[in-house]
Amino acid sequence: MSILLQGGRFKKRLMPILLSVALAGCSNLFGSSFTQTLQRDANASSEFYMNKLGQTQDKEDQQTYKLLAARVLISENKVPQAEELLTELVDLNEAQQLDRTLIEAHIAAAKGNNDVAEGKLRALDLTKLSPSQKSRYYETFAQTAENRKDVIEAVKARIKMDENLTDMQRRKDNVDKTWSLLRSANTAVINNASDEGSVALGGWLTLIKAYNDNIRQPVQLSQALQSWKSAYPNHVAATFFPKELESLLNFQQTNLAQIGLVLPLSGDGQILGTTIQSGFNDAKGDSTIPVQVFDSSTTPINEIIAQAKASGIKALVGPLLKQNVDAIIANPSAVQGMDVLTLNATANTQAINQVCYYGLSPEDEAESAANKMWKDGIRNPIVAMPQNDLGQRVGNAFNVRWQRLAGTDANIRYYNLPADITYFFQGAPQDTSALYVISSPDELAEIKGYLDTSNPNVRIYASSRSNAASNTPEYYAKMNGVKFSDIPFFKQNDSSQYQKVAGSTGGEFQLMRLYAMGSDAWLLINHFNELRQVPGYTLSGLTGQLSADSNCDVDRDMTWYQVQDGNVVAVAN
Repeated sequence: MSILLQGGRFKKRLMPILLSVALAGCSNLFGSSFTQTLQRDANASSEFYMNKLGQTQDKEDQQTYKLLAARVLISENKVPQAEELLTELVDLNEAQQLDRTLIEAHIAAAKGNNDVAEGKLRALDLTKLSPSQKSRYYETFAQTAENRKDVIEAVKARIKMDENLTDMQRRKDNVDKTWSLLRSANTAVINNASDEGSVALGGWLTLIKAYNDNIRQPVQLSQALQSWKSAYPNHVAATFFPKELESLLNFQQTNLAQIGLVLPLSGDGQILGTTIQSGFNDAKGDSTIPVQVFDSSTTPINEIIAQAKASGIKALVGPLLKQNVDAIIANPSAVQGMDVLTLNATANTQAINQVCYYGLSPEDEAESAANKMWKDGIRNPIVAMPQNDLGQRVGNAFNVRWQRLAGTDANIRYYNLPADITYFFQGAPQDTSALYVISSPDELAEIKGYLDTSNPNVRIYASSRSNAASNTPEYYAKMNGVKFSDIPFFKQNDSSQYQKVAGSTGGEFQLMRLYAMGSDAWLLINHFNELRQVPGYTLSGLTGQLSADSNCDVDRDMTWYQVQDGNVVAVAN
């Protein structure tokens, strides 16, 4: 009996040991320690995880690496590759299946399938998610809200996301994305939003209201931001202040003592330079700010910069010629301590402190066209570009903007002859109802004739390249319905300024555009700090609505015109 009792006691002591041994040999039952990596952030590239996948023979580890790779592929905008990886996954344990559901929800949201994404999220048990997984959970909810254009719900989701983030860089990124959402929102949406008793949401709404109320007065805006930081010292946006607003905390208003104007005023570029100078001088008017003019046709740009510095000039407008702009880009230290507004941009354009790039770029028009077509409800246009360098540059610019708007590439095609464009519509999706084309007036007339026969319902959008002073009433009679972009100055054809410029340029549209450019150059240099430091700051110029991106490339939102019954009329942007 005692032996049996002893044996029973021995078994009781032995059982925990046996159980631990058994479990150690059956890691797939609950998942290996490596599988628990899914509960943490994926910090490597998809390539790293795919390489690791090829280095292990363990099935469970392989599945985990595929999940990690798929997760990162989505952030790398490689959704199809992520979907393909998921199809390879079978016999997942509970931890892996949970992560797969999170990834599937993220993919659905990225593709705009909101109902699918939210259905998968709601099927998850939040109590089983780690903080990292919860942050991904709320990030996907934020994406679906953003898809629906519900900014406030997206912000609320990102607030919940922040509560589960531990990585400092991810928190900073989330703050910047939250701010970007609020900046994109209609002011009426912001003003009508309730904080719902949330200090975090209330802080965000107060911040964006301070920005919206003071955007036209940057000095007051700077003060309002400082006051906000004092009022919300514990807010995440006070800890990680939005990057876009950092330069505003110590904003100094533009204050010009004198200006250097660099233009080709002799030789082949004389007509260009003198026309720009005329617009600049007319805009200057009675201003007492002294302007020293430099002729870039007779003096090398490096000497001009040295002369300007020796004269105490701190603000430079120009140069115009691309080779001179490239010279500044190649040696930015030469203009250190100066505010420079170039009058052209090149393929080498890059962010340089205190340098902004302005010009009459066809790329600006392409971006404006993408915005216009999207606002007009067009979702699948054909973009027809000439088969040359201009076409490549303009096509790329349109595509970049279209990707931001639609989340997909535009259907860009290249033509050698106007007749080629009719073939672009063969086999195109049924909702292909519009064309954006870069062409001369004669080419556009030919394209319009072909499409009137083969695709009469196609809406045609064109650039200012198609708008010339030589276009006749007969030409416009054929162009009925065509929309094109051009500078807003052409809307003012009854004004004394327009009549004066038309008289001095012989009514040549290209020269009139250069005059308008000179006028806007004066406007821009007098608001240089505002342009560089105040996100969303805009100026109404003769060449368009002017703003600057993070590299201080000046964007022009163009005016749109339409031919109606042989007349050219401005239409709403």
